[in-house]
Amino acid sequence: MQPDNKSCKAKNEPADRPPLLLIANFQSILALYLNGTTVSTLDSDENNGTQTFDVIYDEDSICWVTISETSSELKCAMIIKTGWFTNQRIITMAQNLHNVEQMAIDWLSGNFYFVDRISDRIFVCSRNGNICITLIDLDLHNPKAIAVDPTMGKLFFTDYGNIAKVERCDTDGMNRTRIVDSNIEQPNALTLDLVNKLVYWTDVYLDYIEMVDYHGKNRHTIIQGRDVRHLYGLTVFENYLYATSLDNLTSLHKVSILQINRFNSTDIQSLTRLVNARAIHIYHKRAKPTVRNHACEADPYGKPGGCSHICLLSSSYKTRTCRCRTGFSLASDGRSCKKPKNELFLFYGKGRPGIIRGMDLNTKASDEYMIQIESLVNPRALDFHAETNYIYFADTTSFLIGRQKIDGTGRETILKDDIDNVEGIAVDWIGNNLYWTNDGHRKTINVARLEKASQSKKTIIEGEMSHPRGIVLDPLNGWIYWTDWEEAETEDSGGRIEKAWMDGSNRQIFVTSNMLWPNGLSLDYDASMLYWCDAYYDHIEGIYLNGTDRRVIYSGKELNHPFGLSHYRNYIFWTDYMNGSIFQLDMVTKDITLLRSERPPLFGLQMYDAEKQQGDNACRVNNGGCSILCLAIPGGRVCACADDQYLDKNNATCTVSPDGVLPHLCKPGEFQCENKRCIQERWKCDGDNDCLDGSDEMAGLCFNHSCPADQFKCQNNRCIPKRWLCDGANDCGNNEDESNQTCSAWTCQANQFSCSNGRCIPMPWLCDREDDCGDKSDEVASCGTNVYDLKLTLYSFNIQYMS
Repeated sequence: MQPDNKSCKAKNEPADRPPLLLIANFQSILALYLNGTTVSTLDSDENNGTQTFDVIYDEDSICWVTISETSSELKCAMIIKTGWFTNQRIITMAQNLHNVEQMAIDWLSGNFYFVDRISDRIFVCSRNGNICITLIDLDLHNPKAIAVDPTMGKLFFTDYGNIAKVERCDTDGMNRTRIVDSNIEQPNALTLDLVNKLVYWTDVYLDYIEMVDYHGKNRHTIIQGRDVRHLYGLTVFENYLYATSLDNLTSLHKVSILQINRFNSTDIQSLTRLVNARAIHIYHKRAKPTVRNHACEADPYGKPGGCSHICLLSSSYKTRTCRCRTGFSLASDGRSCKKPKNELFLFYGKGRPGIIRGMDLNTKASDEYMIQIESLVNPRALDFHAETNYIYFADTTSFLIGRQKIDGTGRETILKDDIDNVEGIAVDWIGNNLYWTNDGHRKTINVARLEKASQSKKTIIEGEMSHPRGIVLDPLNGWIYWTDWEEAETEDSGGRIEKAWMDGSNRQIFVTSNMLWPNGLSLDYDASMLYWCDAYYDHIEGIYLNGTDRRVIYSGKELNHPFGLSHYRNYIFWTDYMNGSIFQLDMVTKDITLLRSERPPLFGLQMYDAEKQQGDNACRVNNGGCSILCLAIPGGRVCACADDQYLDKNNATCTVSPDGVLPHLCKPGEFQCENKRCIQERWKCDGDNDCLDGSDEMAGLCFNHSCPADQFKCQNNRCIPKRWLCDGANDCGNNEDESNQTCSAWTCQANQFSCSNGRCIPMPWLCDREDDCGDKSDEVASCGTNVYDLKLTLYSFNIQYMS
C-alpha cells in the first residue's frame, strides 16, 4: 500500500530483477526500464518483420512471431537477469503464421493463442507447436487484440467487424460472451489487470482508453482525446498504463512510449520515442503470476493433463479440456484421441476472405476434420477424393483449380491454363479423373487425370449451353449430370439439367421445365435420386435418375439464394449465398436447422463421406488398360487422350498430334522426352507413360530408380507410401502391394494390429465388433474382458499412435 492509502505497488522480488518494458518493432525487441532508458536490444536481420510477442516470466522466456514475404516463424529466447536476451531458437509450428497479427501465451500451460486477421479466427497451439486447433471462427469479422488470464481460465479479445465488441470466453473457447458492444468502434489494443480483474482497451476511432471488469460491469473512461489518438499497443503495471502511440498518421515510423496514470488522466508523459514500435508488455513476476499446480500439468506419461493431443485450461486453472488435432476425434474418456474409421463432415467455400472450411454435423462437437484452405478469392466449386484425402477446389476469379489434403499438406495448383470461369467440379474416384464446367466463351465440359492434370485435359462437350454450372458424376453407371443457367426465362429458353455418358457422348436434356438458375447438384446413389436447388425460384427439387417423380423437396423462407447443396441419408444441406447461412433439412420430419452463420457470400458445399466413393467399373484396374484417360460408359469404358493427342489404332494408347507445338528445351525440374515433350521430373520412372513414347519409363533409365525410405517400390517403378501396404487397396496397380508374398513379410507398426491375412489395422480397431481385417481375425472369440482391457490400455497410452 502506498502513502495515499489508495494505490498499490508491486513487491520487487527478486530485488535484482526490476520490472521492464518490452517493446517490439519490425526489426528488434527492446528492453527498457520503466523510466524509458534502454537496457538491451534483441536485434538481428533475421528478426525483420516482428509482428507480436509475449512472455513467460517463470521460464525466463520471450516468444515472438516474424513474418516476411516468403515465410513466418515463431521464435523464442531466454531473458537473463540483467535484461539481456540469449539462446534464441525457432519453434516449428503445425500451422502457418503468415496472417497472425496478435498473440498471447498461457504462461501456465505454455499454449500459444493467435489471432488470424485474414481468415477471421482465433487458434491455439501447444507449447511445442506440433498441434494447433481452431478455437473460434464464427461471428468474427475483424479480430484484433487478445489477452489471456489462465489463473481464471479466461480469454479476452476484440473485434471490429459488423459489430465492434470486446468478448470473453474460457481458455478452451467455451462460454463465449460479449462484455462490451456499445459506444465502441475500433478496439485495437487490450490488456488485463490480473489483480483487480479489469480489462483495459483502446479505441482508435473514438480516441479513448476505457476499462470494464471481467463481467462487463463498472465501465468508465480512463482518458479520451488527442493524446491517445493513435494508440497501437497497451499494457498495465501498478498505477500506470503504458502504450505505443503513433505521433501522427503521416509519419508512421515515429512512435512515442506513453506512461498514463490510470487514476489521474492528467498525469501523462512520453518516456521515449522509438521507430516502428508496436507491441508492448511488462516483464515482471506480478504480471504473470503462477499457481501451485494446474489441470494441464504433465501426467506420469508426459501428457499435459492426461490429454493425448492438447490440453486447454477451461473455466479456471483447476479444470481442463482435452482437444484433438485435425482429423482425430475425442474418445468417450475425454482424454484419448482416435482416427475415425469413416471421416464424415461438411466442407464449404466462402468469400471475403476466400476460405474453405470444414464443420462437424454435430454443431456442438469441437472436433476438427480438416485444416482450412486459405489464400483463396472465390472458391465456388468443391469436391473430394477420399482415397487420397484431397479436397479439390475451383477458385473462380483466380482462374485455377487446386487441391489440398485435409491435414493441410499437399497444397498445389493442378490446372491454370485455359481455365476461364469454373463453377462446378466433380471427382471420378474410380477412374481417378476430374471433371469441370467452364463458363468461358466456348462453354465446355472438360476432364483430366487427377494426377498430371495439365498434360491430360480434354474437352468432351462444347457449345449449346448458356452458363454451365454444377456437375456431378455417377461413375458406377457411366453418366455425368450438369446444370445450365439461363439469364432470364422466355418462352423458348430456360435453365436445364443435362446428362451424357462420361466420355461426352449420348448427350441429352434431362430436366428443362420450370427452371432458371439450377445450382448445387447432389446424387443419392442408393436411392438413384438427383437433387438440386434453384437460386431463382428459391426451392430444392429432386427427381429419380429414370426421369420420374420430379418434386419440390422444400421451398421455405430459409431459401433466399441457395448455392451449394449436398445430402446425407435423409438430410439435405445447403448454403445460402446472400445471408451466409448453412441449413439442414430433415426430409422425413421437414424440420429445418440452422447449422452455421458466416459473413457472406457462401459458395459450394459438400459432404465428405468416404462411403459414398465405393464401387467398381471398367476403369478400376490398371486404368482400364488406357494410357491416359479411362472414361466410364454404361457397361464399359472408353479410352481417350488429351486435346493435343490422338488415340492410336489399338484404342488404348495415345500419340502426340503432329501439329502439336512442343518445346525443345525443358525448364529446370522437367524431364525432356525423346519426342521433345517436357514432363515433370518427378513423373519419371513412376510406372506411367507420361512422355507418350515410353522414354520416361525405359529400363535403362529406371534401372537404378529408388523410392524414398518411407515408400515402397512396386515392380512397375511406382512409389507408394509404406502405410498403404497390405491395406486392402491395389495401389501398385498389379496387386503387388497386397500379395501374400508382400504381406506375409510385412511387419505391422507398433501402433497396429497384425491380422491373420497380413493386413495391418490401427490398434484401437481391435475388438470393436467390426470386421476391419476382412478375415475377422480382429474380432475373434477371445475378445473378452481381458482383451478389451488390453485394448483400452494400448489405446490410452500408445503415445506414438495418438501423436
